[in-house]
Amino acid sequence: MVLKVSSCPYCDLKIFFRIELSDITTERFPAPVYIVHKNGICDQLSTFYVDSKLRISYSTKEKKEGAIKTLHTIDKP
Repeated sequence: MVLKVSSCPYCDLKIFFRIELSDITTERFPAPVYIVHKNGICDQLSTFYVDSKLRISYSTKEKKEGAIKTLHTIDKP
């Protein structure tokens, strides 16, 4: 599993989540994955797009079609 660091598109706080290639559809890139920012303030779902090396391309607040998995953020490692 790869640890990723990004910003939540809702609250702009730094988020951490773990992702692996099996969490995304490899039929098209960038591939969408749903991320739920689990903290006491936000708790929002957004769509992140990753490339074949699991690098984050961009994110959106909207829930876009095509993701096969919903991941939850983790506490700072």
